Amino acid sequence: MLNFSKEQIKIKIGDMSMGGQPGELPTVLFGTVFYGKKYRDHAPEAMEEIAGFIATQEELSQMTGNPGICDIFIGSEEQIETRLNFVLDRVPENRPICVDVPESELRAKVLDHAGEIGVSSRLIYNSLNLGLEEMEKEALANNPPGCAIVLGYNPKNMSTDGRMEILENGAGLLDQGLMDIAKEANIPNMIIDTGATPFDHNTAETIRSIPVMKNKWGLPAGCAIHNTVESWLWMKDYRKTHREAYLTCDVGANALPVMMGADYCVYGPMRNAGQIFPFIAMVDKFIAEGGEDYFGIEIPEDHPKRRLK
Repeated sequence: MLNFSKEQIKIKIGDMSMGGQPGELPTVLFGTVFYGKKYRDHAPEAMEEIAGFIATQEELSQMTGNPGICDIFIGSEEQIETRLNFVLDRVPENRPICVDVPESELRAKVLDHAGEIGVSSRLIYNSLNLGLEEMEKEALANNPPGCAIVLGYNPKNMSTDGRMEILENGAGLLDQGLMDIAKEANIPNMIIDTGATPFDHNTAETIRSIPVMKNKWGLPAGCAIHNTVESWLWMKDYRKTHREAYLTCDVGANALPVMMGADYCVYGPMRNAGQIFPFIAMVDKFIAEGGEDYFGIEIPEDHPKRRLK
């Protein structure tokens, strides 16, 4: 079991808390909605399906104690208002939402819209990364989100040191580190994403980086390790006839960062919430029991260790 000598920062956004020593708080679980061709045109049956996913994630969150966050994929300007409003209407009023936006210019427009409708403080920004452009910087300063995920992806050096450099000093790819950019934009909270990479691309560094970064900065950290499983070439073919094997790997992979001290997981499509929440709740019970026995960590009553006897 892990315990860090560096003081661990706990953040709170609305009703979500994250961070601290391993076992101190439940793992936060981000499930993604609207990703894929099926949801591009917002057909009624697709929207009804997503509404069901959101309701199920919330039920599982209430049952286990693991906070469930909607990670909203937005791929075009036309999708911003529809997708944000749809999710905001279906989650508790004090629940943060996460926006997962691939392009810098589009991220700027999402920030502007969030400011216009008054939800900036509830926004978890996914992510502040190497693709940052000036328009996005200005939007961050004008409408800072409640929290930014700073992405430790460095294509020049995928080691733990390389991932830390992009956060700390820009690694020669940016004029300054992503952490300093977040601070200058007055973003009140930061969490680290170590940047999941495919197999044979320093994959193990994705999870090895977690305890190293937490011990250096004390910030909440995690990753989207499901992306490594999703990009596994052998599995892409094998899963065609062995879907259950793929789902086992996809869900089980999330234990790896949590056992290394991660505070959150972006677990992939929200349709998998029924598998992921009980699984991570079990992992959290192991870690909390060790933290309590060995390090005297105080476990809250809403932790899976207390809720799920």
